[in-house]
Amino acid sequence: MSLLTVNHLSHHYHSKADYTIALDNINFTLEHGEFVSILGPSGCGKTTLLSIVAGLIKPTKGTISLVEEDPSYKIPQMGYMLQQDYLFPWKSIKDNVLLGPKISKRLNEESTKRALEILKEVGLDNIADAYPDELSGGMRQRAALARTLINDPKLLLLDEPFSALDFQTKLRLEDFVSQMLKQYEKAALLVTHDISEAIAMSDRIILLKARPGKIKQVFTVNEELRHLPPFQTRQHPSFPSIFDAIWKEMSALEQEEPN
Repeated sequence: MSLLTVNHLSHHYHSKADYTIALDNINFTLEHGEFVSILGPSGCGKTTLLSIVAGLIKPTKGTISLVEEDPSYKIPQMGYMLQQDYLFPWKSIKDNVLLGPKISKRLNEESTKRALEILKEVGLDNIADAYPDELSGGMRQRAALARTLINDPKLLLLDEPFSALDFQTKLRLEDFVSQMLKQYEKAALLVTHDISEAIAMSDRIILLKARPGKIKQVFTVNEELRHLPPFQTRQHPSFPSIFDAIWKEMSALEQEEPN
C-alpha cells in the first residue's frame, strides 16, 4: 500500500471579485522510502499542494490519505522543512530540537538523549548549547532537520529548503539530507523550481502546468542515478539528457497562455 495517496485533488482561491483555480484534479501516490519532487513554473500551485498535504489548507475537492493514520497517534506523521529554518532565536539548538517532544508532552530523559544523538548525527553535537544566530545558514538547516527527525515522521515535506543558501552549501546539504533520509528510511515530497535539484534528489519528478495547476508529466529518474549521492548524480553522463527533457517541457509550459 502506498504511503501517501493524493486523490482527485482540486483547490480554488475565492475573493469578492473572482476566484482562481490553483490546482485541478491532481492524482499521485508516494511509496514508503520514495523521494518525489514537485516541479513547475511560477503559479502552478506547488506550495499550495504541499500545504494541503501537510493539512494546513483544506482542499476544495479531493482527498489526502496517509497509511496507518490514527487520530490517537501522538507523534506527527509528517515533518515540514521550509526555506527558512524558523529556529527560535532565544532557545539553544538543543532546545529547538526538543520543541516537538515538548509540545507533544514527551519531553523526558529519553527524548533529551535522543536529541543529542541526532545532533551528533547531523554534526552539531559540539554546539548543542549554542544559539541560532551563532550558526551558518547550512548549520541552521541541519538543526531544522534534526528538529524534524526527532519526531520520527513517516513523511518529510520539503518546501525549497535549500534555496536561501549559497550554491556550495546547497550542494553539500543536498548530499547530507539525502543521506539522512536513506539512513532513517524516510519518504519525502520536495517542492522546488530547480530542475537539477529535482533530478539529483528524486526517484520521480511530477511536472505541473500552471493556471490551473495540473500534472503535465511524470519523469522517473533511472535506477543508476537514484543510488548516487546528489552531487555525483549531477556529474553522471546520463544527467544532461534527463535535464534537457525536463527543460524542454518546462520551457513549453512557460510559453503557454493561461487557460
